[in-house]
Amino acid sequence: MVKDYPGTPQHQALLQAIVAYYANDPRIQAIVLFGSLARGNWDRYSDLDLDVLIGDDVVVNVSEELTRLCNSFASLGERAALIIPDGDDEADIVLESLMELSIRYHPLRSTSPNIVDDMLVLTGRIDETAIKAAGNANRHASEDTFDALLDRCVRYAVETKVALQRGRLWSAIDFLHRMRALVMELYSRTHDGVRPLQFFQATADAELQSHLAATVPSYDLSSITKSLERFLDFLEHDLDRLTQGQMQLRENQRQLLKQVQLNPGVGNANENR
Repeated sequence: MVKDYPGTPQHQALLQAIVAYYANDPRIQAIVLFGSLARGNWDRYSDLDLDVLIGDDVVVNVSEELTRLCNSFASLGERAALIIPDGDDEADIVLESLMELSIRYHPLRSTSPNIVDDMLVLTGRIDETAIKAAGNANRHASEDTFDALLDRCVRYAVETKVALQRGRLWSAIDFLHRMRALVMELYSRTHDGVRPLQFFQATADAELQSHLAATVPSYDLSSITKSLERFLDFLEHDLDRLTQGQMQLRENQRQLLKQVQLNPGVGNANENR
């Protein structure tokens, strides 16, 4: 358990308040901090990312729970401006001070593998070893295979071409964005990372980041077309380095991308309504 909380005085005060709020709550088995505050590379803009482990039979209404929790921050001069549920078990909070928190309530068995590499148990009856074991047990339960991720990326390249043929520029931009997210996930997964965007930003070499950045378009037909061409080039020439030699384009994928490249078939620049 932690005696000295990480972060700025504001971070520390909020963490202390959360631990104190749940100190005698029989529903709560552990409070876990993860992200930059747990890793030690935080700055004053860092969010508070927390998992609150609850009993197997405990049901939490996240909106009501977090409203009560945030009301307890009044003595700190903090007040919730926004509480934004994300599914049934977690929510994001924006305080009036602009400090942000993300809190998830779940039983031990539902621990995400994404927290185990940089977690810090603030308090609780469950130790770090048990929490990490539960998270690691879920590591591959819902993850796509590498091949499936690459298949989806190739499919989105086709969808980008179709969107351009239809003159749907925003759709094309969105598909390119999805392709970048998949590429970052491939990088993260093949380098044993978590939180793909942050991991790619922190660890990918400058040349790789520059090549991927070149696929970001503006709202312009020629810019989007050029971005798609650059993405096809990226998949052809950078995939091996991106995945540490673990992935190469299969022949069926290569043939699809050739069709995209040889027949861009762009239409007009107006979205269909």
